[in-house]
Amino acid sequence: MKTVLIPFDFSKASLNALKYAVEFAKQKPIVTVYLLRILPENANEAEVKAKLDEVIAEYNKPGFPEIKPIVKSGETAPVILKLREELNIDLVIVGTRGSKVVREDMTSNTSKLIQQADLPVLVIPENSKYFSLKTIILTMGKEKIADRNVLFTLLDVARRFKAKVHLLTVDKGSKLMGYSEYDEINERTIEYFLEDFYSHHAYLENEDIEEGIKQYLESHNIDMLAIMPKTHLENGKASKGKLTNILTLHSDKPLLVLD
Repeated sequence: MKTVLIPFDFSKASLNALKYAVEFAKQKPIVTVYLLRILPENANEAEVKAKLDEVIAEYNKPGFPEIKPIVKSGETAPVILKLREELNIDLVIVGTRGSKVVREDMTSNTSKLIQQADLPVLVIPENSKYFSLKTIILTMGKEKIADRNVLFTLLDVARRFKAKVHLLTVDKGSKLMGYSEYDEINERTIEYFLEDFYSHHAYLENEDIEEGIKQYLESHNIDMLAIMPKTHLENGKASKGKLTNILTLHSDKPLLVLD
């Protein structure tokens, strides 16, 4: 991993995401951080660049990563996808304030970005103040991993911080508990990709998958939650899009979306 990009709007959530990203990026080998500001309508580009420079100046210290400002016009997702190709962006890190809207109607800029941009995104909740990365939970659905290449991002993160990765599958009923047709294949794939960073595979029974995930997080010392949306298909409360949105808005832990 060599480059990360942060969509930035000067909010508390984006400032917190930048702080997290700096801690993430300064671990050797040091990663380059790009700070992206999408110009609001009628904004003065020179003033925006000056404000970005002020923010960046706070992190101009020995041993800290280089932070490069970028100012662009346009819609966030298309701009990010274009920059990903131009700058070889490995990961997008974005802050979120969360939301209290009901699940059926929930939406946010962050969840829209995740749905529209086919790339790995690390979501940092505003209340996630302290950086630690020793244990990662990867929540898996019951379907076969469609694209194993997304696991390289998880491996990069685990290797960078020597973090252990637990697999977690939450089933909605006792009849579905245990290995599915693809569980053994998926677990072998994860073991192969994650090398010594793989820990174990846990199962929980809960009618509400989000509650099951939260239950596991609360009972274990977890620093990051990861999800592979394409292993979570339409299934009541936990469709691919719904579960990703729920976790994006409600997770108290940093959320790595592997897409």
